[in-house]
Amino acid sequence: MRIAYDGGAFRGFQRQPGLPTVEEALAAALRPLGIASRLEVAARTDAGVHALAQVVGFAARLDLDPEALRTAVNGATPASITCLEAWRTGPSFHARASALSRTYVYAVGAPPPAGFEGRAWTLPDERAFPGLAPREPDLGAMAEALAAAVGEHDFAGFARPGEQRGTVRTLLRADVERATWAPLWTLSLEGRGFLRAQVRHLVGTAVTIGLGLAPVSRVAEILRERGRYRGVRAPAWGLTLTRVSYPPGTLPGSG
Repeated sequence: MRIAYDGGAFRGFQRQPGLPTVEEALAAALRPLGIASRLEVAARTDAGVHALAQVVGFAARLDLDPEALRTAVNGATPASITCLEAWRTGPSFHARASALSRTYVYAVGAPPPAGFEGRAWTLPDERAFPGLAPREPDLGAMAEALAAAVGEHDFAGFARPGEQRGTVRTLLRADVERATWAPLWTLSLEGRGFLRAQVRHLVGTAVTIGLGLAPVSRVAEILRERGRYRGVRAPAWGLTLTRVSYPPGTLPGSG
């Protein structure tokens, strides 16, 4: 299934006892259909992070009609979750392991336009940048800084403190754009996989640089030093999972 959701309503995707999560809401919607198998997900988004194209898979012995499944899920989940599409897949498909890349888009507004409340980081931000006068971040400086992170690197310096697993990841691209109609910037990061908080730390560092509070070389320095991240963590609500790519022919519209 391809799922969209408003992350502000949940404590992340992964099930947590006693807390509202996307996984629990989907599981509850599937139980009346006789589906109790484990849900596999392309990206385990954190609390507050949104999705426009999350992919969730499960094994079922029942011969389910995809459109009937989509309708049933939408009828049984909160309004903050929408099942956009459903398909049958081959037995070798795995929502996470079969994916080639994930794309996240982070929105920053100075301030954000109407309609982006809860979907973009609002500048100025007294919590992150105390005492800073209103100013627009420098697009060129942010793009140049993030370019240093493209490729295969050890992202230990951008990992959440206490990350125990391997920290080498591959960032395929990092694009920064400014809307022509509003003081709104988007930072798009595509990678094969991401560490928890990696995207938010990269964005926080890039915005700090864009505001003139750190040199353009700071991203490269953090990668090289591989120490505990001590910079700004961008708020979760500005981040959206926008695409999960699979090999051509794996899913409708994949590739």
